Amino acid sequence: MLNDEREAKLAEQYRLQGVVRSGFDGMEVELVGGKFNLTDVAARVGLGQLPHLDEFTAKRRELARLLFRAAGNSGGPRTRAWFAAADFTQSNWHMFQVVLAESPADDQARRRDGAAARGWIGTGVHYPAIHLFALYRKLGWKDGDFPHAEKTCRNILTLPLFRR
Repeated sequence: MLNDEREAKLAEQYRLQGVVRSGFDGMEVELVGGKFNLTDVAARVGLGQLPHLDEFTAKRRELARLLFRAAGNSGGPRTRAWFAAADFTQSNWHMFQVVLAESPADDQARRRDGAAARGWIGTGVHYPAIHLFALYRKLGWKDGDFPHAEKTCRNILTLPLFRR
């Protein structure tokens, strides 16, 4: 939800490379934007899925409940995980992250690859420490600048919320 017409026009400008169109073929760029629009096909697929949104959300919530129950409180300090609050009214559980006990930097990949190799569960990594990407390193950020973020990102895994 946008606050006013000015904000709506600014959001529209940012969504497509900062372009402002006028008339039949007039075009100007007044600010640096991005490419945040969908193709017509992707938009149509999304519109076709909207009527099923409640069903999709209910299934994801059910799977999140199963993951919470399966995790329980078992395991020692090396295997204990931290989970987000079990919110089943506001969250649509788009993704389900687990923050594992602290481990060496290469342990995350080893755990992810090991789980996949055993056929247990596919995992993903969705939240790397952004300041460690090359773009931000060029701006002067370095290892150790945000130790809490680095530690958390090193130990977070995303579990799937779908059934095969």
